[in-house]
Amino acid sequence: MKRGRDIPISRRKLVQGVGVGVLGAGLLTTARTGQAGSTETLWVYNPSGVRREGIFVDELLKKTMKEQGLKKPPLAGQFPRLRVEKIESTDSFTTVNHLFYLRGWTDGLPIVPPTEERVKAMLEGTDLPPEEVIATLDPMKGEATVAKIAVNAVMAGCRPEYMPVLLSAVEIVGDPDFNLLGVATTTNPDTPLILVNGPIVKELQLNAGTNTMGRGWQANATIGRALHLIIQNIGGSWPGVTDMSTLGHPGEFANCVAENEEKNPWEPLHVELGYAWEKNVVTVLAAEGLQSILGSGWDSEGYLSLVSDHLAALDRSYRPVVLLFVAQDTAAMLKRDGFSKEGIRKYVEEHARVPFSKYRKRFIETRKTQGVPDWILNMRDPNAMIPVPIMDRLLIVVAGGVGEKSMIVPVWAASRKVISKEVRLPSNWNSLLDKARQSEEVMSRLSRS
Repeated sequence: MKRGRDIPISRRKLVQGVGVGVLGAGLLTTARTGQAGSTETLWVYNPSGVRREGIFVDELLKKTMKEQGLKKPPLAGQFPRLRVEKIESTDSFTTVNHLFYLRGWTDGLPIVPPTEERVKAMLEGTDLPPEEVIATLDPMKGEATVAKIAVNAVMAGCRPEYMPVLLSAVEIVGDPDFNLLGVATTTNPDTPLILVNGPIVKELQLNAGTNTMGRGWQANATIGRALHLIIQNIGGSWPGVTDMSTLGHPGEFANCVAENEEKNPWEPLHVELGYAWEKNVVTVLAAEGLQSILGSGWDSEGYLSLVSDHLAALDRSYRPVVLLFVAQDTAAMLKRDGFSKEGIRKYVEEHARVPFSKYRKRFIETRKTQGVPDWILNMRDPNAMIPVPIMDRLLIVVAGGVGEKSMIVPVWAASRKVISKEVRLPSNWNSLLDKARQSEEVMSRLSRS
């Protein structure tokens, strides 16, 4: 799909003496601060989403805030209805960050100012035209054009070669079956979790090993962060305005994990989902809170019994998907003891159970019966063992470093299905990777000098 929302950079006029592009006469605005001392000028892109009819989502959000008497963000909707804005300041980095924060365009952390040069460089990560619409994002129906995605990717700190993964992730969350409207507005603590498979994991230096769900790796951190900025800025999911999550989720800052295929004794996730081994695939799930499992000291059956006990303690009677992250040492033990992924699922299905007397009090009497079949609702035997939760799928992903640790990640109960997309690489892919390697070599030389 294409709309005339984002003019291709190649058509823009250069501003004499500035060295950056603008969108043509009459499309500029100026924000001036710090009049004392020498000023610097930046032309920065607007990251806010625009609906099909041409309305910025911030206009609707500001209206919602006014109706509800909300005060934050204080400058919501107060910006020129333009794509590029001129910022003049003695400290442009600080000014852009403060201004974007007050407008509700950041996640509370500093962002990289989305200048024309940076956005143009980011667009080198795709062959798609800037004006192409990848998805229409809930809750405010902002159109996620390639250009708007690139702007938010710059703000998150992404590199151009991350764009193919990010574009696939945006396409997934825009799929109606992902149910972004629910994910982005529920009181539940859920947030999109990106899973990456294929050769691209190594090519982008995505961390699939030690601390894969943690900090310290640019690709994981910025791809995950960019998706959340996109949902916030383009889709209009604002905390306390449209996003009503009671407690929130730390994964809203970044939530991107790569499967450790080298240490996986079974088929990796994307192969299970029907893709060829050599394909690059992105999967996005609406993840809830993490539940750690300490597997040390157990044999395989004891470990799976522990997993079953954790699952049986979950707060929902039904889950469309539950994600089980298995660390490499535990995966090796299970494989050595003859457990396949299907064997693991079968064991869990048979052992993650509670007596019906307990089940009735926990779920039926509290009306948490979404997805529960009639044979359970009509049960009369208080001692009958009932599966908890009923799952459509238990996804098993090998990730992380050494150590007998695992993690259960329940997927939001209102999710509709598992959605994956094959990553589309641009024609200049090898050139992008070469540039990244050359940049590392330059940094290495600088460090030695």
